[in-house]
Formats: sequence, C-alpha cells, structure tokens
Amino acid sequence: MILLLLFDLVQCVQFGYEIDKGQQICFQDYFSQDDVFDLRIRANSSNYAIKLEEAVSKRYAILYERSGSWEHNYQHQSNHKVSHMRYCLTNLEDENILFNITYKTGSELANMQKVAKISDLNQMGDHMKNLNGLFDDIKRERSFLITKYDFMYQMQRSISKKQIVFSLLCLGLSFIITAITLNYIKRILKQKKSQ
Repeated sequence: MILLLLFDLVQCVQFGYEIDKGQQICFQDYFSQDDVFDLRIRANSSNYAIKLEEAVSKRYAILYERSGSWEHNYQHQSNHKVSHMRYCLTNLEDENILFNITYKTGSELANMQKVAKISDLNQMGDHMKNLNGLFDDIKRERSFLITKYDFMYQMQRSISKKQIVFSLLCLGLSFIITAITLNYIKRILKQKKSQ
C-alpha cells in the first residue's frame, strides 16, 4: 500500500532516443492543476533545439525554447485545470543524435536543496550572534559618544563662563586703569594751574 502511494506521488521515466538528421520528434502529456513536471535532456551533441509548449485556448504557447547546449533542464507547474504539454526535439546536426531523456512528474518534485536545513539555521544562529555582538558594540560606542558629548558640552560651558569672567575682569581693570589715569591727569593739571 505504501509502495503504491509513493509511486503515485512521483513518477519518473528515463529513456534514450535517437533522432535522424533534420528530424523533429514530439512527446505529449496531460496535467491537472498544481501538477509539477521536471524534464532533463542530455545529448551527444549540442546542435539540437528543444521547444516546450502548453496548449492554451486551442493554441500552443511556448514555455521554453533553446538550442546549442549539451543539457537542458526545465521544471514547470501547471496553473490550468487541465494542461496539455508538448515537448519537441529537433536535430540540427548532419548526423544522428542520441538523447537521454529523464521525465519526472508529481507533487514531490520540489527542489529540496532550496529548503532550509538545520545546518543553515545553525549558520544563521552564528550570524545572529555576530550581529548581536556588533549591535552591542554600536550601543557601547553610542553611549561613549553621548558621554563624550556631555563632557564637551560641560567643558564648553565652563570655558564660556571663564571667558565671561575674564572679559569682565579685563573690563573692570581697564575702568580702574582709566580712573587712575584720569586722576593722575587731574592732579597734574591742578599742579600746573597752581604754579
């Protein structure tokens, strides 16, 4: 029972095919909605063309069309309730080409390499630790800069107060010197008048 269930989930057909020079061969298949298929084609020459088409409203829409490669991989998921697919291979070489075709269908075809593994999550944990360490460094730098800014602000206020006190002292001293100078000038003028 379990074996039949697994067989129903993923079906794989692998076969070889030889195409004569200038010949085109086409395969067809039907899918229901959300079915997935994976097509891998390898050949003994890169001088061939592949075309994958899906029937939409009684005409074919091209899904994939390439040439000039030794290997082609294509994966597709149907969006229609019923989908009719056609795969055509064309020999562009002057001699026969041998194809190795692997064709898989079923819902289990999802690429499991794209799914996160525990080792990936462990690496992310290490990255998170590094990021948290960097974030703590940034917090320390920020608090240091705030402390430095407060110190500089207090220093500037202290220097400003000292400058104000110094300028007031200089102004007071200049008043005193001016008063003494005026007093001496008055005495000198009084002495000259009295003589």
